[in-house]
Amino acid sequence: MKVKYILISFLVLFFVNEIRAYDIKIEIENCPEYYVFFGKHRGPDFEIIDSLPVKNNFVNFKSPEKLEHGVYFVVIPPQTRFDFIIDEVQDFSIKTNMYNILGDMQIKGDEEYSLFVNMQKEIAKINKIRTQLEVQSEFYKNFQPDTIPFIKKEIDSLNLLQQNVYKKYRSQTNPEKFLNKILAILEGFEVPDSISVLVYTNPQKHFDYYKTHLLDRVDFSESGLLNTPAFVFHKLLEDYCFYFLDTKANNIETAFADVDTLVHKTKNDINFNQYILSYLISRYENPKDLRLERLLVYVYRTYFLANPPQWLDERAFSIMKFRIEAIQYNLIGSVAKDLNLPDINGNFHSIHKMPNKYKLLLFWEPDCDICNETAFILQSSYYKLRELDVEIYAVLINSENDEWQEFIEENAIEWINVHDPKNETNFEKYYGTYKTPRIFLLDNENIILAKDIKAESIYDYINTLNKQNKSSNSRFIHSF
Repeated sequence: MKVKYILISFLVLFFVNEIRAYDIKIEIENCPEYYVFFGKHRGPDFEIIDSLPVKNNFVNFKSPEKLEHGVYFVVIPPQTRFDFIIDEVQDFSIKTNMYNILGDMQIKGDEEYSLFVNMQKEIAKINKIRTQLEVQSEFYKNFQPDTIPFIKKEIDSLNLLQQNVYKKYRSQTNPEKFLNKILAILEGFEVPDSISVLVYTNPQKHFDYYKTHLLDRVDFSESGLLNTPAFVFHKLLEDYCFYFLDTKANNIETAFADVDTLVHKTKNDINFNQYILSYLISRYENPKDLRLERLLVYVYRTYFLANPPQWLDERAFSIMKFRIEAIQYNLIGSVAKDLNLPDINGNFHSIHKMPNKYKLLLFWEPDCDICNETAFILQSSYYKLRELDVEIYAVLINSENDEWQEFIEENAIEWINVHDPKNETNFEKYYGTYKTPRIFLLDNENIILAKDIKAESIYDYINTLNKQNKSSNSRFIHSF
């Protein structure tokens, strides 16, 4: 009977616990009776979880669903917000004052949560002084520029002080605690003296050390690190992509191994895997430097096409597939697919057989205002382009032959105008004509040098290209 009583008591306690998996009691003195919002950070984004009205300075957020580890926040409209962390303890109380939110804040329920608040108070003081110095620097740079080095030195001292604050609080936490894992990232990247001295004598080894160890301080088994402000894990991810992927645009294939290294770190955590792969797709879907689209195609083929992740739904995959198939055959630096199409008179013209130094492909349709505007701009500079040995190869993307012919004849368009009346070449697939107009610039070997250039910039772009070619034998040119 005693054993049965203990078991029943345990089940009752467990059931009560499940009813309130989290119970956050917040008292804010002098708080207007507004609706306040409870949410969590997600890198540069955020997620609102709940909203409740404040009654007599009090609000209580609770739910039977357990919260993920992370940095959470409460927003008091219109502009007041405060952050706190949530680890395993999810029944706690916060007390503060509307007139001094952070300064008066106290948290009861977990020592780690109190440490996080105290750390924020110290960092806030540093930030206040640093902001004042930055304002001074902006002011004095025009009137007393000789003071700028001294101000910069003070700012550097504050940055070092901030790192020491992170170290101090990390030393007060257990390595298994969530706060410790956040601070491991914020402390910064420390390089041994033996490596630091190589920055000038052996820069490649110095660089390789950074690449190999930059992410060592991230616990990739703690997906709560994804639920932090942008300056925590997300900034580290951005830095990795910038320094070890983006900088290899001239020889992008050498970055594939670094993509693999990054993704491999997520193999045991589905949340990290989803976050990082989604970020890579997003970052390289519309890069400023179009040579980086090769990274998008690599990620898609390696981590989505062959073996789609279990978290990827069919609709998202079909959208991704459509988008990437529209670019994988027309990447900067690749050989353009040949088209051999007839003009108005039935004479066939092959892209690859054009003898010109540069070939400008235009995919357009006459019932598109932007297409027509593009055509008029190109026509105004056509003779200048011809002087640079440029020929335009314009492809009609629909079957409106009458309107197409009428437009060409009325506007005396002299370049090569072709269409695909039987839809035999599948140019939509090879040139991604889901959007129009599209412009591709090819060299005399049919290498794609650039794409989607603005029509008004083409002449200057090719002129610059010629000047660069005179001083360099490089084939792959930085695209717009």
